[in-house]
Amino acid sequence: MGNLDKECDKAGQILKSFIEKGKIPAHVIAKAKGLAIFSGFRAAMYLAGAGGSGVVVARLPDGSWSAPSAFSVKSGGVGLAYGVDVYDCVCVLNTQEAVEAYMKSETTLGAGATLAAGPVGGTADISTKEVKPIWTYTKSRGLYGGLTVEGISISERSGINAEAYGSKITATQILRGETKWRSTTLLPEVLKMGEGKSVV
Repeated sequence: MGNLDKECDKAGQILKSFIEKGKIPAHVIAKAKGLAIFSGFRAAMYLAGAGGSGVVVARLPDGSWSAPSAFSVKSGGVGLAYGVDVYDCVCVLNTQEAVEAYMKSETTLGAGATLAAGPVGGTADISTKEVKPIWTYTKSRGLYGGLTVEGISISERSGINAEAYGSKITATQILRGETKWRSTTLLPEVLKMGEGKSVV
């Protein structure tokens, strides 16, 4: 199994856990322009820092999902007072601009007040909630919500993408649907389940 497949399996498990706990409504995923799913850690004692990795997929014009693009996360300013905190995060990308941020070789989450905690629960009424470019869902130590990911830096993992797709390819090309992905991972089925189209 390649590195991208491992990232996609991990992302599938993360997304599935949020869906099964009723934390992300199906209509939020169904209307999303993209999803970025990652796990990370925050460490702080004398130096605060964070790291992690994940994948992003984008909605194509025909309504299907693009192949996944791998990325890494890092931050110098997010942390707990002592020890290490491991967390999972799903970013629902509600605008094309939010998706395009992941097409850059590097970007920072939360610039310009674009982040907000997403609506929770299967009956959440999103018509009354202001739609921010990015809605975030987080889980840390088994607890959902309450974690901010503002200021985290996202970097494209071009080596893993090239390994997976067999050639030098950019995140932009992947997220615009210019390449196909032969997946044997959990992620495509979980994406369908998240939209209410099928059950894993």
